[in-house]
Amino acid sequence: MRKVRTGTGAVAVQVARKDGGRVVILEHVGSAHTDAELGILLERARRVVDGLMEVLDFEVSRRVAQIAEVPDWRPAEAASRPVLAAPGRTAATSSRLLYSVLGAVYDWLGFGVVDDAVFRDLVIARIVEPTSKADARRVLGDLGATVMSYKTIQRHLALIDTGGCRDTIAQRCFAHASQPWWVEPAALQRDNSVFRG
Repeated sequence: MRKVRTGTGAVAVQVARKDGGRVVILEHVGSAHTDAELGILLERARRVVDGLMEVLDFEVSRRVAQIAEVPDWRPAEAASRPVLAAPGRTAATSSRLLYSVLGAVYDWLGFGVVDDAVFRDLVIARIVEPTSKADARRVLGDLGATVMSYKTIQRHLALIDTGGCRDTIAQRCFAHASQPWWVEPAALQRDNSVFRG
């Protein structure tokens, strides 16, 4: 394995061998700008080397490599400039924990009797941010839930309106509100792992 400085100050990791006094590069693994990147590239290079030759059956502890250990051949003014790694990039974020907790409370209150996942997601979205049906899709996306089309929302809400679900939910609310505060609901007694952490 060979570590050399590039013109930009990064450290190139290569798999090479000597042939008649010449260095022959078998594979360029990559260029590292930080110690972490250097460690990853060296591990990849070790896998390449292990594939090229037989490995003895004992382990030797490896010292952690650092960028600063590789000699810098560039002029002093170029070498004195710090090499910065590119900034990280967030691919996506979501509030999946909030979505899960609100879903568990929805089920705990007994609203699961309305067997409609779209309705359940709309209730959760409205609790998080009271907004329109169309904008509820954005809220569900932020929560990490599956986003459905606006037509699907309209279709499911039409079924909820005609299916007597309002009365069923009202009965569940009354049953929950009429229980003494010290009585733990049966659903919570069965599984309260969500609330324990």
